[in-house]
Amino acid sequence: MRVITFKERFAEPVRSGAKRQTIRKRAGCAAGDILSLRRWTGRPRHSRQELLRTEPCESVCAITVTDDGVSVEGAAVSAQAMARADGFADFEEMREFFRKTHGLPFSGYLIRW
Repeated sequence: MRVITFKERFAEPVRSGAKRQTIRKRAGCAAGDILSLRRWTGRPRHSRQELLRTEPCESVCAITVTDDGVSVEGAAVSAQAMARADGFADFEEMREFFRKTHGLPFSGYLIRW
């Protein structure tokens, strides 16, 4: 079982099933693995985790986020649709999150459940 933790802002969309994917620097899982989706109840690594849901991993794909858009497995995709599916209001919000959190361009993995 692969544990994936989420920031508080993403907890409710994960819990409700509205958010069915995440973008991470490292995958650490493969299609078919069971994902334990959780959030920290307080300070990360110093508090207990709350289980949001358990889901099978459907797919893991390479993803790149740049100032100009998003590509999955090297093919351009709708940046607006990808942002909304990942819990952001729009691509501009997603781009700023990745710029501040990881730096751009960002290369990682799209994990879907």
